[in-house]
Amino acid sequence: MSYKLGLLLSLTFLMAVLFLAGDMMNLASVKASLDALGTVVSYRIASDGTVNETTERLISSYGATFRYEDGKKPLFRIGETITYYLEKGYDPFIVSKSTMRVSVRRSAVVGYYVS
Repeated sequence: MSYKLGLLLSLTFLMAVLFLAGDMMNLASVKASLDALGTVVSYRIASDGTVNETTERLISSYGATFRYEDGKKPLFRIGETITYYLEKGYDPFIVSKSTMRVSVRRSAVVGYYVS
């Protein structure tokens, strides 16, 4: 009889660990997706010299948001370094009760690209 009780208790612990592992894997996946998107956005800023509508549509298609480091749109001059954040929301299983914001910080040099 006691082994059945031990099995039930261990299953609840195992489920909690599995949910935590799922959250960690999903957070890593969201961050990797934002890293890849940040690379593409940096290349487009460097080659186009600005954040145009095509880049904004690409960012929104990933469900991410774009914001500049200081909050306002800077002047895009050749050689200028633009720092920005890409953010995306994640609804975790057990890590938090509210939506978590995963963010990456990237920078791009305007006009610097390899053709």
